[in-house]
Amino acid sequence: MPIPLGDACLVAAIGAGGKTTILGLLAQANRQKRVLLTTTTHIRPYPPTICQRLLCDPTPQQLEQALSLPGVTCAGAQCGEHKLSALPPPLMALARARAQLVLYEADGARMHPLKLHRSFEPVLLPHTDLCIVVAGLSALGSPVEECVHCYDLCSRWAQNPQHRVDEEVVLRCVEDAMDAGGLPLERYHVLLNQADTPLQVQAAKHLQDTLTGRGIPCTIRPAP
Repeated sequence: MPIPLGDACLVAAIGAGGKTTILGLLAQANRQKRVLLTTTTHIRPYPPTICQRLLCDPTPQQLEQALSLPGVTCAGAQCGEHKLSALPPPLMALARARAQLVLYEADGARMHPLKLHRSFEPVLLPHTDLCIVVAGLSALGSPVEECVHCYDLCSRWAQNPQHRVDEEVVLRCVEDAMDAGGLPLERYHVLLNQADTPLQVQAAKHLQDTLTGRGIPCTIRPAP
């Protein structure tokens, strides 16, 4: 996985277009550590190919035991639609004390490749070391109403839902995520995901140049 975590031990993913996949890859790459995969909103449980242990509504003892072993634990509170929601604050505090690496999703996008954030998003934990902003380039060329979650938060797009996604739209979504997160610039890393076609790769390189020119680390990842 090309995103360097360094000494980061609390890592969030926000945005759209592959957060779950990216965190799963990071978990696998660091499975020699005591890793927790979780959320502050909602996620689907990770499969056994990603995590060795899945805990739904764990007791403190169960969570502590799971995080005493190397490997990946996925944990959360059970909720509807076969999803997990955030652990209660005491359990999250316990997890942060026991895990060497906590990876968590901090917003939702309803399977869209891009999104704009509502006033209550993202839900970032205090002292988050690194926030990965994900943007899916599969959206390029499609109408914003089809591929940007909450597109109508932008008045211009609300007036023209057929506006086609271009580099400017992707950049707007990335900037929106960073503004909504409210973290210092040095705690962000942008991941331009789903760069598969020549058009997507070209756009990704232009966006990467723009972001790195602003001092924001940016990685391009092809579609799997």
